[in-house]
Amino acid sequence: MAKKHHKYTHSTIEHHDDGSHTSTHHHEDGKSHKKYASADHDAMLDGMMDHTSAPNPGEEMPGAPAAPVAGAGAPPLPPQGA
Repeated sequence: MAKKHHKYTHSTIEHHDDGSHTSTHHHEDGKSHKKYASADHDAMLDGMMDHTSAPNPGEEMPGAPAAPVAGAGAPPLPPQGA
């Protein structure tokens, strides 16, 4: 089994009607939980990655370039209805 890089035992996510989420990461000590709100699905996933995984090489360095976006460099899709 891979070694985890955090001290959370599990996470819960509340999904709200407006598309926002409330995430709670439950700490193994039973009291140091981390709870935060996310405006949308992408922000919720970013929060999960920020709190429960090790950064990719170079991501923690000040001034490091942003991580590449999947599909970057692909031609744009045509407008809907065109």
